[in-house]
Amino acid sequence: MKKLLAVLMTVLMLAALGCTAFAASDDIGVKPGEAFPDFTVSLTEGGTATLSELLKEKDLVVLNIFASWCGPCEVEFPEMEKSYQAHSDRMVILSLSGDPADTMQIISDYKVSHKLSFPMGLAGNALDFLNISGFPTTIFITKDGTVGFIKVGAFVGEGAFEEKVATFLSDSYDGNPLPSEIASSHQIYLLLVIPVIGLLLVIGRWLILRKAGKPGWHSLIPFLSSYQEYAICWKGSIGLVASLLPLASGVGLYGSHANWALLASVAIGIAYFVLRLIESLKLAKAFGKGAGVGILLTLFQSIGRFILGVSKAKYQGTESTAPAA
Repeated sequence: MKKLLAVLMTVLMLAALGCTAFAASDDIGVKPGEAFPDFTVSLTEGGTATLSELLKEKDLVVLNIFASWCGPCEVEFPEMEKSYQAHSDRMVILSLSGDPADTMQIISDYKVSHKLSFPMGLAGNALDFLNISGFPTTIFITKDGTVGFIKVGAFVGEGAFEEKVATFLSDSYDGNPLPSEIASSHQIYLLLVIPVIGLLLVIGRWLILRKAGKPGWHSLIPFLSSYQEYAICWKGSIGLVASLLPLASGVGLYGSHANWALLASVAIGIAYFVLRLIESLKLAKAFGKGAGVGILLTLFQSIGRFILGVSKAKYQGTESTAPAA
């Protein structure tokens, strides 16, 4: 068991390090405190925008590099628009698509459909000195033309963007740049960790089912796997109902946006959690473990079942499955 746990920890650490290495990459061609090169870009309205000219009129230029297909970009735009409306006398947001596939017509339509009033256009070759590793990337350029702040990734959370704008427009701003913020890559995390979690769940359930006298290969089939696990603790239809609840909850959540469907989905989710908690406590008891292990099986389904499966614990049966005396 110790060897298996060592392998598990090694895999999880490598996954975490892979994600961290990606997140730490902030070499985009400019750094806070450095002068930002002057540039001129075309805008959707037909004119152009030049950084040096904008800085003659404004105290702050927020350069936002996005793409029309970028979901996180779309999420942060409403707050940017709100902030722009509040500070347009001193600050301008210049939002440029860095995707070569985007055309001026696409960006023009995007601006209208998302009800954005700040200047938008195409980065083109004007920003070739930048090494954009992901969208969105936002660079705050101060009155003296230097980089004040870099954000790789979307501004999340209410007031996150406005807070940075207020800092640079404050009378107490001392001119010193702020540290860059680099968002971690959830895609890398998912690619590395999700398969590991799934593998742990399959191995754990395989061994648990085998110990309980059931075919281990059932763990390779998602629905059958959960049903067989519930059947260890409950006879009859309750195991079937419990294993169907996640599917019903998903249908209610994604199948309709009606209030009743969302409320039903929440209710089903709560019912599923309660049944899973009871089932996990029963499962732990069936293998001679206490309530602490049962809670572990509830909160950390994959790792909990893997540890229980590779342990020396033997199946002892439950009240519902044990043979009558």
